[in-house]
Amino acid sequence: MRKNNINTTLFSSKSAKKLSLKHRKIVDGLANIFSYIFSGFGVCILIMIIGFVFSRGSSTLSWQFVSSDYHTDTLTCSYPGTIDDNLLFDDPAIANSFFSKKWGVSFVDSVDINQEDIVLINYVDTNSPLNNIVNSNSGETMDSIYDMSIDSIILNKAEGGVIFASASDGAKMMAQQFDQGNSIVTMSLITIGGGCRGSIISTLYMIGLTLIVALPLGIGCAIYLHEYAKDNKITRMIKNLIVATSGIPSIIFGLAGAIIFIPIVNAAAGSNGGSIISGALTLSAMLLPVIVSNTEEAMKAIPSSYKPASLALGASQAQTTFKVILPSSLSGILTGTLLSIGGIIGESAALIYATGASIQDNILLNGSSTTLAVHNWSLMNGQNPNYSSACAVAIIIIIIDFLINILVKLLGNGLNKKFEGVKQNEK
Repeated sequence: MRKNNINTTLFSSKSAKKLSLKHRKIVDGLANIFSYIFSGFGVCILIMIIGFVFSRGSSTLSWQFVSSDYHTDTLTCSYPGTIDDNLLFDDPAIANSFFSKKWGVSFVDSVDINQEDIVLINYVDTNSPLNNIVNSNSGETMDSIYDMSIDSIILNKAEGGVIFASASDGAKMMAQQFDQGNSIVTMSLITIGGGCRGSIISTLYMIGLTLIVALPLGIGCAIYLHEYAKDNKITRMIKNLIVATSGIPSIIFGLAGAIIFIPIVNAAAGSNGGSIISGALTLSAMLLPVIVSNTEEAMKAIPSSYKPASLALGASQAQTTFKVILPSSLSGILTGTLLSIGGIIGESAALIYATGASIQDNILLNGSSTTLAVHNWSLMNGQNPNYSSACAVAIIIIIIDFLINILVKLLGNGLNKKFEGVKQNEK
């Protein structure tokens, strides 16, 4: 009877284990299914966003968009002399272009960065009279009219009378009208605008200045808190405040930057209003908690035996910190740097207050300008958002962030290999 009870108990125990194992497999399977579903959902959303940005911005993105100024200049010029009707230029036979043999200039129907129709000058012969046209405002001979768009022109005819042509007539009609005229009364040229050259330069300046200020301060603060500060209530309070500061909205930092840094920079540099320097100081204050926290966590991840071993070999506290602890935590510090760079490139709310939202082409460190993120905000602000240009700017932001991440990763790997080599040589 007792043996039967034991067998029954063992059977019940095995059955319970089988049920428990089956239940656990079911739970694990459901957890995996939900993980795959939510992960796939997140990946799909990310792909959709990136796909939308590239599909809308790829048509606008070009070298012209990257290298051109945002603002256009309208130039009024003339050619008071009379050309020789017997002198004809050879047609370069550029595809889809229309050539004026009399003036040695070629026109093509094109669109500007805002996708509006223009007539573009895409070829000027080296001996063309148009190389000697005069700027009516300055009275100086213009260097080149290549790659400018022609808005309108009034020409004198050889037999008397005038001819008027405008960009709305198209490139073919423009070339025909040029062939009928022998002098230019007035010609209106427009430089290509809508580009983001100035904002790219401002972004690079902002990244460099911010890291120059924030990295030494952040790493130095982390070194002090981890290596030198005593573990007491004040130190713990400071660490908690640093963590809490990282959660403050960026627009609050922008407001503080407008109140504190702009007057300081204006007084020191003699400038007026927001500037790249005041924006960099604002971003430095905003990114310090991220750099401090990541650097300190990287130092905590170092094996605890490194420090006593270094001190036992006769190294001082400073030597141990800067030759052992800091190099060993380099990968974590670089992670903080990458997060900082991403924050600089993508920040807009704080910089609207600290630097202003006026897109500039001539970049000065003590002058107002926009980074790519603020440039993007400006394009989308208003009643008629420019989605194509905004998406093109977003692609540039993604590319710059990607390239900088690769550069920092390569730098970090190189420094880590160098440090490992130094340690092996010391052994």
